[in-house]
Amino acid sequence: MKPVRNQSRDIHANGGCGTGVGIVMMTAAAARSQKPEAMTLLRWKAGDAKTLVLCIALAIICGTVFLRYAQIVINAYNTGTFKETGDFIALWTYAKIASLYPATELYDFAALHAQQVTLGMSPTHQAPFPYPPTAILVLLPLSFLPYDIAHVFWIAATFALFLWAVVATCWRSPGIVLPVLIAPTTATTIAIGQSGFLAGALLIGGIRLAATRPIISGVLLGILSYKPQLGLLVPVALASAGLWRTFGVACSTAVGLAIVATAAFGWGIWPAWIDMLPAYAQWFANRDEILRYMPTVEANLRMVGIAPTIAGIVQIIVAIAVGVVVWKSFRKGPSESATAALLVATFLCTPHALIYDAPMLTGALALFVRSRLRTDATFSLAEVVAMVLFLIFPFLMVWSGPHIPLS
Repeated sequence: MKPVRNQSRDIHANGGCGTGVGIVMMTAAAARSQKPEAMTLLRWKAGDAKTLVLCIALAIICGTVFLRYAQIVINAYNTGTFKETGDFIALWTYAKIASLYPATELYDFAALHAQQVTLGMSPTHQAPFPYPPTAILVLLPLSFLPYDIAHVFWIAATFALFLWAVVATCWRSPGIVLPVLIAPTTATTIAIGQSGFLAGALLIGGIRLAATRPIISGVLLGILSYKPQLGLLVPVALASAGLWRTFGVACSTAVGLAIVATAAFGWGIWPAWIDMLPAYAQWFANRDEILRYMPTVEANLRMVGIAPTIAGIVQIIVAIAVGVVVWKSFRKGPSESATAALLVATFLCTPHALIYDAPMLTGALALFVRSRLRTDATFSLAEVVAMVLFLIFPFLMVWSGPHIPLS
């Protein structure tokens, strides 16, 4: 190797071109020898120290939120006010009324509210029953239990099913599964006492088993018909993947539940439900304060002042677009990434979903990360930012700050 002084002389001897080449070569060598700090922020590996620090910080935030919600629930029980604040009182009264009175009273606003108040619900709490008659079958077992026991049973059973659906898919990655326990969607759903865990378990579990256990999968997806707005894209996914047996079992299960509901509650239950829907839609449309709790396209547009008609048109356009994405995602089968796409697309497609339906979005995040770790444990900065916001936005939605479309 020539001394530096001789290299310099050679460069000058070769003129301007040689000088340029020499400078480029030395600059390239220096660039190779020093890794720019900015580049380390653009790529996040699963085993990097900064990734670990970020995960610990998120765990502390989520854990703090979870403990706060747990404290709220415990205080509500200790003071006897949980029936006035939680949504489980609505689910329990639906079941009790259906077991004690004609089920058609569930679709009569005045009769339903009067019976709910008699059963202990606050007179200021409004909780109409917008679900199809098949949902009565899902809730009916709660009528056999006292309120407190029914509440504990409902949360424990549905959360266990949800964990089964997620853990069975990501059990090899405990670092993915454990955060599901303290995610903001978990905390808010437990505090509210709604049915988000059950819906998430049915959709995630049903899609996970679609290719290998078509009968079990079809039954799970068929039961999801109790909340039809969360299953709008399931036929698209199953048809794209060619899972016709699962498709058939799901349709048969939904029809079977409808037949059982008709036999149990009479033919009049269906006209009562259908006749109630326009009144419910009008009642719900006038409740602008609830928009902040709805992670849907239409609700977010209305929050920023877009007219309901325009917001509805945009919602339809987005639904078609994400339907195409789901179709393409499932062309090679119900993979983890395809299932994650379906779960997220469900909230972009439906105009009616609330924060307590969002546990399945945490499941989508777990599936996405698990899918990426199978192939490449490196994430871009944009992906990291998106995932962090995706994880914590349910907490931000209930923050008592300005009404902005955070979701």
